[in-house]
Amino acid sequence: MKAFAAALLVLVAACGEGRAIFNIDAYSFLAGTGKDTIPYTIPAGLSGTASTVQKINLPPGFGSSGIDSVRISTGNANLINATGSGSIGFQLFFASDSAATYSAPLALNIPPTSVSGAQTVPVVITGDLTGVVDSLFKQQTLWMRIAATANNTGVTALTGKGALTALVIRVVLRDKIF
Repeated sequence: MKAFAAALLVLVAACGEGRAIFNIDAYSFLAGTGKDTIPYTIPAGLSGTASTVQKINLPPGFGSSGIDSVRISTGNANLINATGSGSIGFQLFFASDSAATYSAPLALNIPPTSVSGAQTVPVVITGDLTGVVDSLFKQQTLWMRIAATANNTGVTALTGKGALTALVIRVVLRDKIF
């Protein structure tokens, strides 16, 4: 515990101006749970949304600090399309409980990517969440919902899955973290 406290103090001192930087590997909360993959089946000519919700535990001390910025620094997904053609996008929502993620304001919108036939298309997920989710990162836990939005422009069903492969959220805190 003393080693952790000493390492944390070095991190805080290294940041200068009372700032501490935390990289939260949100993907690690999803990996291996089945929640890192969002299957989709959209009939011809229609649109739809599928999503997954996950609880994220934050390091202690966030509550007493001000939030300088919240940003997705690394995010990647694969669109693994099996049949049909259309487009798939991603949306991220954050809330203080799982049910509230369905009424929470949109935190990040990744524009749709075109898919056609059996193919895997990599997608980069990055963006600034500052101002939308700041207060949520002052809690010990928060909930995240990742939604895949699909639009089938073809004449057959659009089927496949969106598979998250990385999601790191960079939080910069001000002032005291203890």
